[in-house]
Amino acid sequence: MAKWKEVSAYTGEEIEEDAPTNNAGSGAVDMNPTGMKKKKKSLLDARTKAYKEHKAKLEAARQKRMSEKKSKFVEKVKESLDDFNRESFLAEDNVDVLKSIVKSKQAKPVKFKDGSMKCDFYTASAMVQVLDKVNATNKEKLTKMINGTKKSFLQAQNAVMKLGFKK
Repeated sequence: MAKWKEVSAYTGEEIEEDAPTNNAGSGAVDMNPTGMKKKKKSLLDARTKAYKEHKAKLEAARQKRMSEKKSKFVEKVKESLDDFNRESFLAEDNVDVLKSIVKSKQAKPVKFKDGSMKCDFYTASAMVQVLDKVNATNKEKLTKMINGTKKSFLQAQNAVMKLGFKK
């Protein structure tokens, strides 16, 4: 490695250094080699006109995307409805629901003409056992009551419980 020899201005003696020094801190050397000025970033202020315009553009784009998604979703739903028959024509037999309650030992909602209500395992079990033991005419009457309205279902439940259901 070559040593630089420099003469001291004060003593006149040679000074050995590894590399010449320069004073970079005083501005003698340009710290921006490209020579381009740096662009100052301005903070985005919510009170400025530029911000309000930017916000309006974003909201318009968001609304456009949402309307496109909704229209695609609506089309898919319409297509899937065309594949199936109307569900209102499907009548669910409440006796089957009561049997599934007994099988799963868990309360489930039972649907009627005037709404729906939950039926517990104990009540469902009693009604299914009575339905299995009664004759055909009474079974038909009890099934009509179970599949009718809430009031008729509660009447059937009271009649079943009065019979002295025992597990």
